[in-house]
Amino acid sequence: MNISLIKNENNNNKCLQFLRLNSDKIVRIIILILSTIFMIINCFYGQAYAKYNPSCIDDLTHIYTQSINNFFLNNPVYNLILKFFFSVLIDLSIIYTLIVWSIYSTNIRLLSTGISYMILNLVCRFIHIQVQPNNSSFYKNNYFSIFVNYYKTTYSFYPIVIGLIVICALEWKRNNNSFYWFLIFLFIGESIILICLQGNYFHEVFTSAVTGHYTFIVNESILRTCLGEEYLNNKNVIYKIETYFDKSKLNNKNQLKKRAEEIKMELIKMN
Repeated sequence: MNISLIKNENNNNKCLQFLRLNSDKIVRIIILILSTIFMIINCFYGQAYAKYNPSCIDDLTHIYTQSINNFFLNNPVYNLILKFFFSVLIDLSIIYTLIVWSIYSTNIRLLSTGISYMILNLVCRFIHIQVQPNNSSFYKNNYFSIFVNYYKTTYSFYPIVIGLIVICALEWKRNNNSFYWFLIFLFIGESIILICLQGNYFHEVFTSAVTGHYTFIVNESILRTCLGEEYLNNKNVIYKIETYFDKSKLNNKNQLKKRAEEIKMELIKMN
C-alpha cells in the first residue's frame, strides 16, 4: 500500500514539474486553439463585422466628443488659447531637439528617420485622398505654426506632427533623458486635441503615431546593420546638457574646470 502511495506521489510531482517547465507552451497552445475556434465561428456568423455600412466615415470618437467640439466652435477665444499653447510647445520642443542633435550628435539616426517619415507621408498623401471632418473647430481661427497644420486639405491621410513628436521622443528615450516624458505629454495632448476638435479621424492619429515609431525602429535597424552597434551606442547624441551645467554638482570654478576636462577626455576617447 505504501509503495503505491509513493508511486502516485511521484507521478503527481512529475506532472507538476512538467506543467511548470512547459506552462508557457501550454498557454500558447490554449490561445491558439481559442483563436482558431473564434475565427471559425466568425467565418460562419460574422460576429466581428460591422452591422451597417456608413456613407463616408463614421468616427465614434467624434460622435462621443461632439459636445467638446461644439464648445470650442462657440468659444473661439478658448479655441485659440488651447491651440496656441500646444503649438508653441510643440514647435519649440522639436526645434530644440533639432538644435541639440545638430550640435552634439555624431550619428544620423534622427535625420534619416525624419526624411524617411516625411517621404512616406508625402507618398500616402498623394495616393490616399479623403474628405475631412465636417464642422471642425480645429480649423477655426487659424494662425501660423511650423509643425502643426491648421489649414483644411484633402491630402491628410495622417497628421505629420504626431509622428514627428514620436520620433523626437524616441531619440531622447534612446539617450535616457527625461525630456522624453515631456514629449509624451505633448503627444497625448495633441492627439486629444486633433480628435476632440475633429481635426483628424482617430485612425489618422493612430496611423501617424505607429508610422513614426516604426520608421524610427527600421532606420535604427538599418544603421545598426550597416555601421555597427558601436555607431549607435558609443557615439550617440550627448543629451546630458543638464549634467554639464548642474550647479548642484559644480559648486565652484575648480569643479567646473575639472568637469570640463573630464568631458574633453570623454570626447577624445569617443573619437
